[in-house]
Amino acid sequence: MTTGGIFGATEWGLTLFPFEYRSHARGYHFYFILVPAMILIFARLFHNWREFKFPPGFWLFYLFCASASFSIFVAEFPTYVLMAALKTIECSVIGIAIYNYLRDEEDLRYMLYCLACTMAWQVVVVLKQKYVDHIYQVFGTFEHQNSLSTFATMIGLTLLGAGLAPKARYSNWFFWSYLFCAAIVESSLSRGSLAMFAVGTVAVLLLSLIDRVTKRRIYALIGLSTVAAIGLAFTMDTIVGRFNDYGNDESKHTRDLLNEAARAMVSDHPLGVGWNNFGRMLNHPYHYGENIDAWQRQAGNPVDPLYQKGIVESLYYLIIAENGYPSIVIFVSFFALFLWFNLRGAIQFRSDFLGGFSIGIFAGCGVIYIQSTLERVLTQPRNMFLWFLLLGAVSKIETWRRAEKAWIKHEAEQPNQFERNELAGLTETVS
Repeated sequence: MTTGGIFGATEWGLTLFPFEYRSHARGYHFYFILVPAMILIFARLFHNWREFKFPPGFWLFYLFCASASFSIFVAEFPTYVLMAALKTIECSVIGIAIYNYLRDEEDLRYMLYCLACTMAWQVVVVLKQKYVDHIYQVFGTFEHQNSLSTFATMIGLTLLGAGLAPKARYSNWFFWSYLFCAAIVESSLSRGSLAMFAVGTVAVLLLSLIDRVTKRRIYALIGLSTVAAIGLAFTMDTIVGRFNDYGNDESKHTRDLLNEAARAMVSDHPLGVGWNNFGRMLNHPYHYGENIDAWQRQAGNPVDPLYQKGIVESLYYLIIAENGYPSIVIFVSFFALFLWFNLRGAIQFRSDFLGGFSIGIFAGCGVIYIQSTLERVLTQPRNMFLWFLLLGAVSKIETWRRAEKAWIKHEAEQPNQFERNELAGLTETVS
């Protein structure tokens, strides 16, 4: 349910009061994936409500939601703010469900196995589109190739980290699924994802070797280098052609103009123009899109005042423009907190499956946060589903890390406590 569709994009959900303006929440969305998430939550509550816990670190995300929702008081279209708040909080529930579902390492391994199977099916769809339907940039069961490649990057690097951990159940399957994700990213020909996937792969390999040099990791390094060299030999012309496509310069200039419009919005509205309101404020009758109109006139193109301009591509500029400076500070802090959780998990559980899993998520999410400077991929529903699913797992690993650290501390202090008790008993006997 994270990917949606069987052979093509299908939105498994309902949208009430949809509107046509281009934005990241075009109505009140109710996704069907929320149903199994709520089932898991209620199963935990009905089994033993005392066992239900709130994931560590999620409080910071809901602080961001509160800060972003505060823009309803300054928004031109307050109902759009409610649409964005509903969509965002709804997706975050998946993280809470996963956190309370995971009871031990075997549950986490099984969850990753299911995601690996999902990518195995996704590569079948991608290969069909590429070699049977002859689609230049494949999109799988997603609306756009950028969404597909982002999803494959996040989960692919996580699978690589888990596959490079000491060999155990599903380890080889994780590694093969990583190769499926690599094929998906290459077939999508998304420039940002091609670069980020390569950077993330190198990061996972280096961090894994720093953690511990093993035969499995050395063989993986040699094997991946060989596969990459052979793959590039066959696809280099296509990749180079994609980076030299006509329209790349125009796309870059449009991004710059949209960023300029975002800066103008936050200059006039330090608390933002309103969550989910960017698409409205950029178009007629508001003036923030006039720089794009001027560019079109300069190029000799007619300007249609009714044409809807797209919203800014950078996730960070989007948050600044819609929600203001306080929200972007909280949002970036949320990113940093969970990356810190990943690092601590990788250190605490080094040379273990949990350590490899943490390294993979650190690289997978880290490169997506970098890519978000150019593409707002984390506002797309399917990527949000996967993102919060992984963050829920990160929170559970952080809980296990804290518990193990407390246990080690207790074991270290126990002899001292025994000596104190023994000394107290001896003193009482002498008295």
